[in-house]
Amino acid sequence: MKKYLTLPIFFFFLSCAQVTSLNLKKHQFGRIPTKIIWIQVAGLSPEHIALLKFEKTGVGQVTSFEKSVCMGSMWNYDLYDLRPKSEKGFLSQLTGKKDLKNQCDDFRHKPVWKYLSSKNYKVGIFESPTYENQTLTKSNSCKGQESFLEDAIFWKMDTRKTEKLFHANEKNSFKAGNIYHDRSCLNGSCFTSISRNVEATYKIFQKNTKNYIYIIRNFAYMNYLKKKRIKQAKEELQEINSTLSFFQNIAEKNSDVLVLLTSSDAIDLQLPKAGKQWASYEKNVSYVKYNNSNLLSPVYAFGARAENFCGTFEQSDVMKRIFSGAKQQGLEFSIINPFE
Repeated sequence: MKKYLTLPIFFFFLSCAQVTSLNLKKHQFGRIPTKIIWIQVAGLSPEHIALLKFEKTGVGQVTSFEKSVCMGSMWNYDLYDLRPKSEKGFLSQLTGKKDLKNQCDDFRHKPVWKYLSSKNYKVGIFESPTYENQTLTKSNSCKGQESFLEDAIFWKMDTRKTEKLFHANEKNSFKAGNIYHDRSCLNGSCFTSISRNVEATYKIFQKNTKNYIYIIRNFAYMNYLKKKRIKQAKEELQEINSTLSFFQNIAEKNSDVLVLLTSSDAIDLQLPKAGKQWASYEKNVSYVKYNNSNLLSPVYAFGARAENFCGTFEQSDVMKRIFSGAKQQGLEFSIINPFE
């Protein structure tokens, strides 16, 4: 009788010890992300990775994008535009809303960090150089919407001189509700790379906190592409690749870290057809051509709840996919979207 009783117990423990995987990589399903890294890269399309992959020094190497556990596609449209600009697309991802008009009224919507800060999550937002219409800090000039960023520590790489500055080589202290400008940009161009700035600010930001969301917003890559400055765009993409690798390494050592990279307004860049053309491609702007932005934009995920980002879905669903999953103690939200 005892033999028969031990068999179910044996198989129970055998199933619990089973190693699961996703995209041929070891992966734990249903983990709640208590540490969220979200990288937004405007204009990025999956084919652009070829700019790194087919470099002489990069042939045969696996990029950080390819190391992602899950890759998905997001529909890039809302209630008013079939191909909304990236700043509007990113705000749709951050708020889970589709009724955006690229106006001050858009900032009335509750962004992802408002849900998280109420759960004692620390909030940090880092922006690479942007145009005025692209930055989230424009919410501060909108009457009645000044509270949009009040929970966040905000870093910007721009040439504006203020009392609140930061530098990658300095030990700084940062407070929520403040905007800090990069000291290395004050002479007209930034001397510190985005990957160096992100790593330096993140290391200070994540100290003495168990739960946090750290958002990185990059419009520089798209802006280079639209100016047909392929060499600079490729260098920016390499910076993004390095940043993604930095956080993936952290997620590999910590099962509660989600590393998410999303795009919007993905540019349909016409890349060379033959290998011999790659050398001259970045030197001659006449070779650089692109069509309308793609209707689908990529998303790459690694770590806790990465499984939620496989497949095709609307970009306004990104926030829900962070919060949705097998019920555990801690992070579960009910987000109501009246447009669904």
